[in-house]
Amino acid sequence: MLEVRNLRKEFDGSVVLDNISFRVPEGQFLCIIGRSGCGKTTLLRLIAGLERPTSGEILWKGEPLKGLDGSVGFVFQEYALFPWRTAEKNIEFGLEIKGIPKEERKRIVDHYIELVGLKDARKKYPRELSGGMRQRVAIARVLAVDPEILLMDEPFGALDAQTRNLMQTELLRIWEREHKTVLFVTHSVDEALFLADRVIVLSMPPAKIKEDIKINVERPRKRTDPRLLELRERVLKLIWEG
Repeated sequence: MLEVRNLRKEFDGSVVLDNISFRVPEGQFLCIIGRSGCGKTTLLRLIAGLERPTSGEILWKGEPLKGLDGSVGFVFQEYALFPWRTAEKNIEFGLEIKGIPKEERKRIVDHYIELVGLKDARKKYPRELSGGMRQRVAIARVLAVDPEILLMDEPFGALDAQTRNLMQTELLRIWEREHKTVLFVTHSVDEALFLADRVIVLSMPPAKIKEDIKINVERPRKRTDPRLLELRERVLKLIWEG
């Protein structure tokens, strides 16, 4: 279980996050949503260990979470791929850093190339790939090092609507197979309701949790499901109340 306790973050005396507390059971898909500037990305960066909290703590299985030490993987909105490395070599990068032997690296890379549907693009460079394919490489690169927690910061925000919908479906397929704990930041209410087991809605700064909503709609979900449309109105109202 991931546990965030009484988390507070200040920048130059200004409070961004105030008394944020929640728990995420192992294997759950949690979406965090709120208006631009409410501190969603800051919250992910704190969990990743890229920022330090002013106060409060973050625990994984009862122990302080140390961030990007192998327990946590981070998929950024920007693809952040090495342009001089092919798709498969980008995926292999983290394994090289960990000192995984060459044959084992190949086995792992082959697995994730297959998992994210890049078999025919493994030898291509990022400039030769579409936006959706580049993001598949980024996701595979993080999964290859086998993190227990997957943090995703608006990973599909730069994609067109059709590709975004496809990537959402692909992400759910991967999540159901890999059983990772996922924290996914998004501005899209529709995306959050399609993906998540739970949705946390943040207020504007100093951000607090306005509501923690369990999505009791079975998968696979239809985007036009009346239950999701009802939840959509509820979440939108919470967001725009500030």
